[in-house]
Amino acid sequence: MSSQLSLFTEEQLQANTATRAGETKLGETVQLVSSLDDLSQSTARFVLFGIKEDIGIRANLGIGGATDCWDIAIKALLNVQSNAFLNGSEIAILGHLGFEDLLAEARDLNASNADDLKRLRELTTKIDSHVSETVEAIVGPGKVPIIIGGGHNNSYGNISGTSKALGKAINVLNIDPHTDFRDMEGRHSGNGFSYARHEGYLDKYAVYGLHEGYNGKGIIEKFQSDPKLTFRTFEGLLSKTDSERNHIFMDILNWCGHDALGLELDLDAITKFPVSALNPSGFTLNEVRTLVRATAGLRAPAYFHMCEGSPGRASSQQEKDMLGKSIAYLVTDFVKGYFR
Repeated sequence: MSSQLSLFTEEQLQANTATRAGETKLGETVQLVSSLDDLSQSTARFVLFGIKEDIGIRANLGIGGATDCWDIAIKALLNVQSNAFLNGSEIAILGHLGFEDLLAEARDLNASNADDLKRLRELTTKIDSHVSETVEAIVGPGKVPIIIGGGHNNSYGNISGTSKALGKAINVLNIDPHTDFRDMEGRHSGNGFSYARHEGYLDKYAVYGLHEGYNGKGIIEKFQSDPKLTFRTFEGLLSKTDSERNHIFMDILNWCGHDALGLELDLDAITKFPVSALNPSGFTLNEVRTLVRATAGLRAPAYFHMCEGSPGRASSQQEKDMLGKSIAYLVTDFVKGYFR
């Protein structure tokens, strides 16, 4: 078990669940995990854990603030109603990877300084191994990890951990304005997929909702010349009817095939969200909920990761709460879609 893993306790469960007579919340029905070694005995299909870091974002010259996304998301999720639509016993709460020591060191580093930037990227590499180890331990006994938080650097750990557990390279669908397929210049949130592909963990990679003006010429050319890379742009969807959009999304799902698939969602894809890269023009939450449900139902992904949510960039407590509740919707959409 990763030394960075803090298991979610019964005390935390009770503290984050607001009970009410005549109602049952997910916080009263979810399972807890006493050890990763015990997962094979759990009846839960899905295992939730958080990643509390923003080092990878800063290592990509981005703005931090994503560290506490897990905290607001898990509280919102535990207070969703348990009912005929979703019981909650299908879900086990593992806990979070904390990285307190790495965050403490990173706090004094300035990404505009070349030596500090190099160190931020070295710290991101340290994060990789813990994420990969945790994901591998969940996928190994046949569970589906749902991963909340951190930067998109953690795509590498998700992909490598899943690939190691399954013994083969996997495909990934990423709903994201950016490809995060930058050069392998040291690890950061913009090149997790590049490293995963280079090291043989990632086979086919599709990006849905890519923004035409925010991806470099070289990356676009790379995607256009490689038969195992593809994208559909957000701008290409703007003039389409709902039926045409559905067809385009089904086309990219079919391109991904029926082999093991990872589902990545950069919350930057959703317009006017408190995220690491603010987006004035993007998908609505309802549109993304529909995409997540469809992918879960049609492809039963090996894992689901939501990243780049940034409570530190929220302008109010209400905005933080809305971010947490939105993630809770997406978690429950994924689980419900899986069983339908």
